[in-house]
Amino acid sequence: MTKDMNKDFKEQEIVIELKLLDKNRNYSRIKKAIKSLGSKQVEFEMNIPNGKKADKIQDCVTSLVSGLTYEQNSEYVSFWVPSAACRFFCYIGGGFTRFQKTIALSLTKNASKCMYEFCCRWIDKGGYQCSIEEFRLLMNTGSKYKQISHLRTRLLEDSKKELEKKADIFFDYSLKKKGKSYHSISFKFHRNTEIRDKYSGVKSEQYIFIYNFLNRFFSNQMDSKAMHYSDLITESGKADDAYYRFLRLDDDFSTGRKTKDDIKNLLKAVILKELGA
Repeated sequence: MTKDMNKDFKEQEIVIELKLLDKNRNYSRIKKAIKSLGSKQVEFEMNIPNGKKADKIQDCVTSLVSGLTYEQNSEYVSFWVPSAACRFFCYIGGGFTRFQKTIALSLTKNASKCMYEFCCRWIDKGGYQCSIEEFRLLMNTGSKYKQISHLRTRLLEDSKKELEKKADIFFDYSLKKKGKSYHSISFKFHRNTEIRDKYSGVKSEQYIFIYNFLNRFFSNQMDSKAMHYSDLITESGKADDAYYRFLRLDDDFSTGRKTKDDIKNLLKAVILKELGA
């Protein structure tokens, strides 16, 4: 992992034991899963810091896996990760770690995700101060939150509450006036050790897969059920069981053996209860 935006990310070959992907070493199942994953496109943005001016936004679309190779009767399988996907997995600009990427996925509000990235960038400094206009540029608010009351309630207060509850880093802030108008804003950043301990025993890649899988059936645009179920599963110590069970369900969905409604009904009626959610 790196913070260097100029790093030349190249396509990577990942070699892994079959038994780590499937305890029965079922290559056919792994092949189907990789083909399914390779057909899915992901989109993400990179915020490139640019001093006091607005960050440069780099938009990327890529598949996470571009290919698979396997030698018959081998104990190992190789799959290929495109260069753009390598950047997505490995770039930690602004201080992001694997753990923090897991936390960021659990946040339901876009404003909270923006403020979380902001906190991660400046946590080592303990605090940050800038003008209101500079802060708007840093947050890339555009035409949103033009009124200071909207900036305070919708961006700052809502994000502050969610980060205090769900993230490993949260913030306090104060607005300062120059004359009759608010002119600058000061932040103080804090580490939330209780949240860090909550996730420390869970593999981040498993938590991310569990959350993303559930989010397909319980979209966070409607409510926070996907995040709630993911947290209950990890707290019950059944993240490993959920991970492999959801892999099978994902395979069933990708191959058409089960519809989206079939899986959602199965999750609600049986599986989530068995997993402690």
